[in-house]
Amino acid sequence: MNIPKEPDYNEKKFWVRIPENEIHNNDKKADVFFVHGTVLHSKTEIYLDPYNEEFRKLPLRPRMTHAGSYDKTCRIFNPHYRQLTMEAHLADRDTIVEYYKVPTQDIIKAYFHYMENWNNGRPLILAGNSQGSILILALLKHLKAINKMPKNLISANIIGYTVTQKDLNELEMELCNSPTQQNCIISYNTLAKGGTKGFTLLPNALCVNPLSWSTSEEIADKSLHLGFIETEEDGTQKIHDHATNAWIDKKIGAVIVDMYDIETAPPREYFPKGDLHSYNYPLFFKNIEANTEERVNAFFQKK
Repeated sequence: MNIPKEPDYNEKKFWVRIPENEIHNNDKKADVFFVHGTVLHSKTEIYLDPYNEEFRKLPLRPRMTHAGSYDKTCRIFNPHYRQLTMEAHLADRDTIVEYYKVPTQDIIKAYFHYMENWNNGRPLILAGNSQGSILILALLKHLKAINKMPKNLISANIIGYTVTQKDLNELEMELCNSPTQQNCIISYNTLAKGGTKGFTLLPNALCVNPLSWSTSEEIADKSLHLGFIETEEDGTQKIHDHATNAWIDKKIGAVIVDMYDIETAPPREYFPKGDLHSYNYPLFFKNIEANTEERVNAFFQKK
């Protein structure tokens, strides 16, 4: 198995984004340490090589459609890392667990580089998408184990992966249940109406509704939906607001939307029918953006 050389986070090229012109910009009230999801498909490689210039271009689109939801309020710190390819996730569970030791090591190193060089006590959101959320959860568990959980944590946004009560107990954290709650975890997987399975939706999944920011099963009306961001290949973005109702199905552990049903949901290779995994951020982009500002403001009011 070919394991690429680990990235050196002292070098700018190993960051998808560091806000060079915003390091001293007081207009951004908080920081987000963001880990992007899977961007490489390969049937021959296990890991993305961050020294490959073409591979380093791959996260640029998620920078807009995912990390961009934090841009209004936060400085964004988004590291490159030796992530698993999509096809590597088709191995058996024990093998995948072994594979994940490499990207977990990278994200831990990137986080401590960020904390030692840039954070300076600023309020912090830890956020990920898909594979990035797996790594944010692993990072939190590592920090808990070495007694270095950040004291300035606003929330950990583990979106597009599963968080269970066992995880919360281990971390001694709560699932967010209001738009302003602090030091809590936001997690959800999105399914179309009629969908029952998700690629990253595991047994005993817990869920927060990104329209109401609560764990209630009550339907959040589409009037609360602030905007689905549709990004064209040239980077042009269209906003579709009031596009869907959303509710939690606690038996499944997912957010259900009626913008699509299981027959009209856009298909994606390897993903179950009705799994809107690719839409976890874009579908709720403007709601995440607004709640980030609301939660950050609540941090300062509480302080």
